[in-house]
Amino acid sequence: MRARRSLLFVCGAEPAALEAARDSAADSLILDLEDTVTPEHKPRARTLVADFLTGPARAGLERTVRVNPPATPWFADDVAAVVAAGADALVVPKVEVPADVRRVARGLAQAERAGERSAGAVRLLALLETPRGVLDAPAIAGASARLDALVIGHVDLSRTLGIREAGAMEGTILHARCQLVLAAKAAGLQAVDAVFMDLDDPDGFTAEARQGLRLGFTGKLVIDERQVALAHAAFRPSEAEVAYARRLVAAWDAAVAAGAGVFVFEGRVIDRPVVEAERTILARAALP
Repeated sequence: MRARRSLLFVCGAEPAALEAARDSAADSLILDLEDTVTPEHKPRARTLVADFLTGPARAGLERTVRVNPPATPWFADDVAAVVAAGADALVVPKVEVPADVRRVARGLAQAERAGERSAGAVRLLALLETPRGVLDAPAIAGASARLDALVIGHVDLSRTLGIREAGAMEGTILHARCQLVLAAKAAGLQAVDAVFMDLDDPDGFTAEARQGLRLGFTGKLVIDERQVALAHAAFRPSEAEVAYARRLVAAWDAAVAAGAGVFVFEGRVIDRPVVEAERTILARAALP
């Protein structure tokens, strides 16, 4: 599964924003046709996003599209247009039950055939933004083989809870983030963390991103190019962490060669699960 440390929202109705995003350093773009686009501009935004998808972009940049929800009049046209244009994945908003994902997957299969795309080429990321969606996260995670990730949308979740959006590091939103991580990891999916709304607080962004990493998130939604580098830095292991992981893995390999399945390393008892956790640190360190 591809690395998704940073997923940058780009308003699909703004040509300048789309053009600037071509060279983004983010791992993934989320070209938005939903919340950032007013109803009267949705058809034009769809055309702009489809045109963007047929044009050049930085090598390795994943281009996803947040389509409008399946119950809206724009959904079918969104999916047909962006799949035919070459979208790598769809971000499905307001997912509450597994049937929401299955409905999108059916429409996606039809669009792939119509657009002469390979079956299963377009992946899905499910955005959970309501109490019902969070509580049903384990079932949603198993709804389709196309799913790569569960994504937490804490701004809408805060609204439906009747609370003011105030970050994601405590209270019910923290609980929801934990629930989503457990559901995603149980199904072998990635877990993508919430946006951080204050562009003038890089320290706050970093603190929230590092907490997300400790919780088990594999990436974070971002709303500005300035946050991309912050996300990558937060998910990048320190030199000390990398050095320790290398020493431990080398010691493990030597212990296994000697016939040991558990040993003591620098005062800690080490077995295979501990080693595998350190291997993930080395994998993250290898990302650009």
